[in-house]
Amino acid sequence: MEKTQNPALKWGPRLINFPGMKFFVWLGISIGAPYSANIRPRILHFSEGHLEIRIKKRWALTNHMRTVHAVAMANLIELTASGAVQASIPKTARWIPRGMNIQYLKKAKTDLRSVCKFEIPDWNTAQDFSVSVDLFDTNEDVVAKGEVVILIGPKSDKR
Repeated sequence: MEKTQNPALKWGPRLINFPGMKFFVWLGISIGAPYSANIRPRILHFSEGHLEIRIKKRWALTNHMRTVHAVAMANLIELTASGAVQASIPKTARWIPRGMNIQYLKKAKTDLRSVCKFEIPDWNTAQDFSVSVDLFDTNEDVVAKGEVVILIGPKSDKR
């Protein structure tokens, strides 16, 4: 299995805590995945096969029960899984989400932290790759679990 040659992994962890970088990361997410910008994600940690993102509970993300809306949580799960794969995949491979399953376990009454960790797959083999994400509230209780199925494989020369 080849070692990832992704520049995000080389520079990202060093730069993420520099003043103003969180804004530029948010701007990059806004451009690359505009719909996900509305949850105002903040990257807490990333490394190969590991990504953590935080969102603040705010009025725009709540439902009629004043808890974080299920669609905002689904958006966070998909962003975390996709971001973890994007940050880990080598330049010679590609990916695209194929499906998602979510279990909502309890009301999300606080800010949320999403955690995605996975073992690095063989990026050179076309396959469905299942990526799990857990959402934690500020009490460290799991409020939701998601599984995103991502098709991964080598880039073809026909692109």
